[in-house]
Amino acid sequence: MDAPQQETSDEPLEVMLRRSDELHEALLHLLDGAEFDPSPRGEAAFGMCSVALEHGLSLRALMAMGLATSAVGLMRLQFEALTRAMWLQYAASDLAIEKLSAPLTLQSEQAAKNLPSASEMIEQIGKRVGPNLPAAAHQMLAHFKDVSWHSLNSFVHGGIHPLRRQSEGFPVHLALQILRNSNGLLTMTAMALAVLTWDEAVAKPMRKIQPAFADCLPDLLK
Repeated sequence: MDAPQQETSDEPLEVMLRRSDELHEALLHLLDGAEFDPSPRGEAAFGMCSVALEHGLSLRALMAMGLATSAVGLMRLQFEALTRAMWLQYAASDLAIEKLSAPLTLQSEQAAKNLPSASEMIEQIGKRVGPNLPAAAHQMLAHFKDVSWHSLNSFVHGGIHPLRRQSEGFPVHLALQILRNSNGLLTMTAMALAVLTWDEAVAKPMRKIQPAFADCLPDLLK
């Protein structure tokens, strides 16, 4: 069975993929050599941020291979990993940290199943907004979920979205938007990691990186 063809030239997609890789490299450069919060909470949040970074990298790799439908499913994983990381960082109880930090056994796997859903985590994060957690960070998580959740569920669970994309092809403009949204999650993840360094020399330039990569990031929320 022949694969669906792109509707237009792939050149804009190639440019976006290159710029996305450059953004990733710039973010990692700012974090290079940094020391992170060694507490159980800090280690749990760091680990989940690392998972989110891997999902973003994998999404771009699939896009570069022309496997856009599979790539979209990874954006939900990327979003949930970032949401979990921020929840661990700001809102999770010590007991929840303990559950997720335990060695992997059948018992610890079962215990970790009883953690909040993405919606519940975002709600709990919102209650922690203050000097250490900007309202914009919570707003971006909530906005992303409100706008994207149903379509991402469709891609993950074999709904109408992936069926239509396989039948009709994957429009370049949609692939570009997916990459921008993934890059937005990537940037938020790097900012969460910067906070875990407790080092303003890392956090300050991280907050200023958006203008240099505005061409491959979503528009800022007003």
